[in-house]
Amino acid sequence: MATDLVGNEKLQRFIRLLSDLNHQTATVLKSGDTKILQEMNGTVEEMYSIQHTGKEDAYTAIEEDMQVIYQNFNAIVTMMKSNESIFIDNATNVAVKKFLHNIFDATVRIVYAYGLA
Repeated sequence: MATDLVGNEKLQRFIRLLSDLNHQTATVLKSGDTKILQEMNGTVEEMYSIQHTGKEDAYTAIEEDMQVIYQNFNAIVTMMKSNESIFIDNATNVAVKKFLHNIFDATVRIVYAYGLA
């Protein structure tokens, strides 16, 4: 990518958020603690506000993976809201895990696209 990371505070912030999202996703998958989804919501929203308005290659080149993140997180929110019990049923659990895996995979692809791994 043609974007220089040095001095680009917006891109540096985006990369920190990307790291946060990766860790949050892994934590939810490992622990099953859905309370972390609240934190993830804030992370995804801030990532969206940076990436969606960014015109640099660093943002446009990852559009497809960012769409995967946005759409899968929105699907998680929808599934959690549609769950009628205070306990997560098996179908919701399976679906949320699949969406989380999709998000995790997209974050890893972006990390590789940025040359960070």
